[in-house]
Amino acid sequence: MRQFCSYHHYAFTLFLFLGTMSLCAQKMNTDSLLVSIISDMKTSNNYQKNIEKCLLGKKIAPDYLDFQLLLGRNYEFIKQTDSARYYYKKVLDKNPKYEEAFLYLINLDIREKKYNEGLATTEKALTLYPKSIVYYQKKSEIYGLLQEREQQIKSLKETLEIFPNDTKTLSELEQINQENRNNRIGVNYNYTAINRKEIGPWHLLHLEYVNDQKWGSIIGRISYAERYAINNSISKGMQYEIESYYKTSKRSYTYWDATYSNDLVFPKYKLGGSFYLNWGKSWEADMGIRFIKTQNLDVLTLVTGVSKTIGSYWLSVKAYLNNNKKKYNPVFTLNNRYYFNSKYDYATLNIGFGTSPDERTTIAQLQNRLNLNSYRMGAGYYKLLLKKFVTGIQLNYNYQEYIPNEFQNEYELSLLLHYKL
Repeated sequence: MRQFCSYHHYAFTLFLFLGTMSLCAQKMNTDSLLVSIISDMKTSNNYQKNIEKCLLGKKIAPDYLDFQLLLGRNYEFIKQTDSARYYYKKVLDKNPKYEEAFLYLINLDIREKKYNEGLATTEKALTLYPKSIVYYQKKSEIYGLLQEREQQIKSLKETLEIFPNDTKTLSELEQINQENRNNRIGVNYNYTAINRKEIGPWHLLHLEYVNDQKWGSIIGRISYAERYAINNSISKGMQYEIESYYKTSKRSYTYWDATYSNDLVFPKYKLGGSFYLNWGKSWEADMGIRFIKTQNLDVLTLVTGVSKTIGSYWLSVKAYLNNNKKKYNPVFTLNNRYYFNSKYDYATLNIGFGTSPDERTTIAQLQNRLNLNSYRMGAGYYKLLLKKFVTGIQLNYNYQEYIPNEFQNEYELSLLLHYKL
């Protein structure tokens, strides 16, 4: 009997030993497989092979979440983002404190422009990791991408309360504050050369002050114009203008403009206004009216337009309908901007047909050009220098009918220099 018990004792010990060895071998195999996958991800782009290895590891060790996380990463690399999102969320469902899964999921939301989902994930991560700066930074980044400046500033300030010496956050907040300080003073100069004999040049100079507030902005402008013919000054004078943008809601704002002059080189006065509505998804529409009184006639103009932001591009189409003594004259303009680092840094292209009441260089000629054809095109470049100087140059060409069936070429050079206060 003793011999029988001894035999069973040794058999049980051997069973435990072999079982332990088997578990150790399995642990070594899964660890080796995991190391192999990570190494391959660093040294090669064979993501499909990595996915096969991850699926094998998941089968061997279904509770080993690292394999599922790496599955998500490799699916993301081959642009199968739905599968990537599935595995990131699956990892977080099984282990809500898996920090890397949070970060990968947030970055995926940002890349796919699912900003609201990214914000929700960021908030969850912050409840678990309130001392992790990366999630605060992601939160402010998403608000920036949503163009919600007030929320972005609030988020950056919250970050600085916990990490007061973080240079990246300090730099971002300072940059936004610089951009928001839009009060500036400056000059705009326009020179127009005309190829018709003894006509021109024309000079137009603006001195303006821009004051931005939370409710919108107000602009004061004094303009001086002088026109030459046969090498003599034939007309000159001053114009006074006030312009304003007023925010009526988060999705809408209004534009107002009024000018006055007692000199023939400008209209007697101009009144105008437009209402702008943001439809969402970067679409905006506007509708408005302009009224111009010159020495000889009154012009009423209806205006409507639509614009769209696509990435760094801004496209705008406007249509005007000038009405003078029951005669209607259409005007069309198309503008395109490509933005670089800020709203002051962009390149622009434009084309147009007809004479618009919003064209400052030709508004004095509006009464003479209403019933005549005009074909315009131009290009410009604007740049913020030293964080203080807003500069710009614009070149325009206008193929202008000056009497029926007779055309002249007009070449415009515009220069801008503003100083941010």
